[in-house]
Amino acid sequence: MPYVVRDGEGNVRAVFDSPVDGAEEVAPDDPDLGAFINQNAQTGMVLDEWVQSDLELVRVVEDLVEVLIDKGVFMFNELPGGAQRKLNTRRGRRKEMDLMESLFGEMALPEGEQGGTIADIPEDSDDNSIL
Repeated sequence: MPYVVRDGEGNVRAVFDSPVDGAEEVAPDDPDLGAFINQNAQTGMVLDEWVQSDLELVRVVEDLVEVLIDKGVFMFNELPGGAQRKLNTRRGRRKEMDLMESLFGEMALPEGEQGGTIADIPEDSDDNSIL
């Protein structure tokens, strides 16, 4: 049986699978428990959408940095060292994925899996390009 902790208004605020201080045992089909689980599932979906949006924005930022460097707005080596390393790492991973797709097509890796490293990019590389 699940155990729930309620707020002052009687709404479920936490669920446990074993007894804890301040929790009451409820039936698995308790409507308040169902509402709590539903609300948290929806919150999880919203968070997943935010994470996906962030991942897409990362690519936009990478492309923006590339355009600004190509236009001479700033040089790659003017970025902080940490930013240079991260961009170089992403550049290397993108090249690996491009190579895998060119060799094997989109079926190269099962969905959600990442491939191994083909070549490491030195962290202190003097190469100022990001692609």
